[in-house]
Amino acid sequence: MMQMLEKVRMGNIHINPTSTNEILPILDSRILTNQRSRLFFINAHCYNIAQKNKSYADRINEAEFVVNDGIGMKLGARALGLKFAENMNGTDFIPKLLELAANRGYSVSLLGGLPTVAANAANNIQDRLPNLRIAGYSDGYFDNAETKIAEINASNPDILIVGMGVPLQEQWISEYWEQLNAKIVAGVGAYLDFESGRVPRAPQWLITLRSEWIFRLLIEPKRMWKRYMIGNFKFVMYILIARMILYK
Repeated sequence: MMQMLEKVRMGNIHINPTSTNEILPILDSRILTNQRSRLFFINAHCYNIAQKNKSYADRINEAEFVVNDGIGMKLGARALGLKFAENMNGTDFIPKLLELAANRGYSVSLLGGLPTVAANAANNIQDRLPNLRIAGYSDGYFDNAETKIAEINASNPDILIVGMGVPLQEQWISEYWEQLNAKIVAGVGAYLDFESGRVPRAPQWLITLRSEWIFRLLIEPKRMWKRYMIGNFKFVMYILIARMILYK
């Protein structure tokens, strides 16, 4: 029997209003029954891209599981009369998925990041979860997708973690979805950078306050200023437009 979750519309994006405790057993069941799943984490930046890029929005909506990431999505959902039970950001969720994999004997492969990032992330994950079966790892810089997919499939991972950044990772996963054999393929943004130690995470008190974006802006201002300082205003505008359409 197919294990799925309901989706709600947040403007043109369809999202599962779920929690870690709800979705983990469903992903576990789908692995056991050979039901393949794409898992995407959508934050305000992703939402902004989806408003101007219909192809990207369609890719997101095709995924079996799409979850909310960040305070912006929570506030935007509230403005549209929706409620998310939990902040489902990938940096916190993926370690829990990997812990499940270690306990269940599932294998995992990592793909993405600068050279050495995936390798360092794999080493750090293995130190924390010595029973986890890491089938392989590779950075995100490769010339031939078909060759890379054949390499990934040869290692036969149950879970493939893809950290290429948005919108590339969702587009890549969707484009090659039919060729990939992994049962769960998750687009995880900066998770591999954090796990590898290349990029530090915010202090726990900022994470608790849902203000991790402030820390990322401070440590990577050249890369992040436009996303947050301009992107946040765009996000509010898009949510207001979606609200006007909803309640007209």
